[in-house]
Amino acid sequence: MVKILEEAKQDLARFESDVANKILDEIEAELGGGLNRGKVKVVRRPSYDAVFHRLKLTDNGLDHRIYFDYKDSELYVFAVRHRDVAYSDEDIKEAVKRLQSF
Repeated sequence: MVKILEEAKQDLARFESDVANKILDEIEAELGGGLNRGKVKVVRRPSYDAVFHRLKLTDNGLDHRIYFDYKDSELYVFAVRHRDVAYSDEDIKEAVKRLQSF
């Protein structure tokens, strides 16, 4: 089961509702039944002392990145980003901060 943290829910609320619903559908389809290795990458940020997972959503008109990780065998989504901002230093810092707080 995929759990969406409150911060990720706030991210989703920033998108138009139809886009947010597509994202949620894709998260469930891609992560709900196990990992699709072709779309998931382990992100290593040694300068931030962080390692987490990223799901790349590029189907159905989406161009979004989903940051998630595991805790106690549960999958937690902690950030949802449009590709335009997903790789900025500021965004990575925010993602790492969220990762470390859950």
